[in-house]
Amino acid sequence: MTEPSVSAAPAVVLPRRIDPAEAFFWFMDHVSSMNFMVIAEGVGELDDAAVRAALARAQQEHVLLRAAITTNAEHRLIWTPAPDAPLDYQVVAVESDWRTPLAEALVRPFPLGSAPLVRAMRLNQADGRWTLALIFHHSAGDGRSGCQLLADILVNAAQPDRPLTPHPGYRPLHDCYPPSYVGDAGLEAIQNFKVQRKSELVRYGKFDDFPGFDRHAPTTQPRFQTLRVEPERLERLVERCRAAGATVHGAVSAAQLIAVQRAFGDAAPRTLGMTTPADLRGYLREPLGSDSPLMCATLLSTVYRLDADSDFWILARTVSDDLKRLLQRGDGHLFYGLFPSPADFPATPEGIAAFKKMVEIAPQVTLVSNVGRLAPLSAATPFQVEALSFALCPMFNHLLFNAASTFEGRMTLNVNYDAARLPSERALPLIAELGAILARAID
Repeated sequence: MTEPSVSAAPAVVLPRRIDPAEAFFWFMDHVSSMNFMVIAEGVGELDDAAVRAALARAQQEHVLLRAAITTNAEHRLIWTPAPDAPLDYQVVAVESDWRTPLAEALVRPFPLGSAPLVRAMRLNQADGRWTLALIFHHSAGDGRSGCQLLADILVNAAQPDRPLTPHPGYRPLHDCYPPSYVGDAGLEAIQNFKVQRKSELVRYGKFDDFPGFDRHAPTTQPRFQTLRVEPERLERLVERCRAAGATVHGAVSAAQLIAVQRAFGDAAPRTLGMTTPADLRGYLREPLGSDSPLMCATLLSTVYRLDADSDFWILARTVSDDLKRLLQRGDGHLFYGLFPSPADFPATPEGIAAFKKMVEIAPQVTLVSNVGRLAPLSAATPFQVEALSFALCPMFNHLLFNAASTFEGRMTLNVNYDAARLPSERALPLIAELGAILARAID
């Protein structure tokens, strides 16, 4: 992962208004859990006292790790200081299955006014392996900055004498938008975007709903399965993608779309919606790094018509081209303009109900999010980190949420599903087929 060159910036001062991207995820979290987690899988000596010290140090270094989201007198969301609130750290012993308890911990909410909006959990396995996770409220960060924070915490736990490096924090996402997406130009762009987006998403008609998926399930039962692509096979996949004019993200997305189409159980053509979280850091007026937690992601929407004869590599190239086109066109910047400004939307039961009514008609989609190649740990450690990845509980209309990352040349796909909406007996074969399709593409 290439980090943009970020010049020195004045320190962020709290309280500050909440950004539209942060507000979107705060309201969405009251419809369906939007927490995400970053996960380190390791082996070797990792001292709990050292982890606690590294977590406390991280709070000293990063503004949003000692802050809360509260409301002002007009019931609008704001970030406020919470300098004395420690970051919670829970240690749990498990036999071998660490994914289920971690997935269930993921959806525990962060109430309004709670701080910080991150907590930590360690799961020690009987064979000596461990998993260390940071669970974020999505308004307080994204996958890329979360992964870097966890990597820094691991290094600081291993080398506690490293000098403290306080980060000034970053201005919120919308403050860094290019001029064409703000003011009158931005309002005109949003109107054009709404028309374009609608015409593109309805061109194949209504999205097909996966049989047996219950978007109205009264409970949540988050689960995830992990697929791996080892370094040698990942390099082969990269070569195949390059030859086909596709990206690795496009290939993973194609595997997922084809797996979903086949899981309908017949040869009928299907119209499938896809949502792709995308990082806006490289598309801003001034660069934002991932070295301090901040919400810098957006969502891109695409639709595909698949049948039994859909070609994998044509689909992978189409997805790749679509995402590049949408980012360059500005769809990522304009996505949050589909919703009322947080300045016009109160954080009250009535405001939350109005937001829920707006989004609950969203069509069923499948997601692939890819934070790309993560940097190796910045210093030596007495333990080995075998994987660095992330996960997120799917929303009420998400069939699967596939969270991809690459660390030390090895790609991890955490394929998330909600077993209360998509029973495991349907989800697990679907995920296995996804992996098999991708494996055949590599071979």
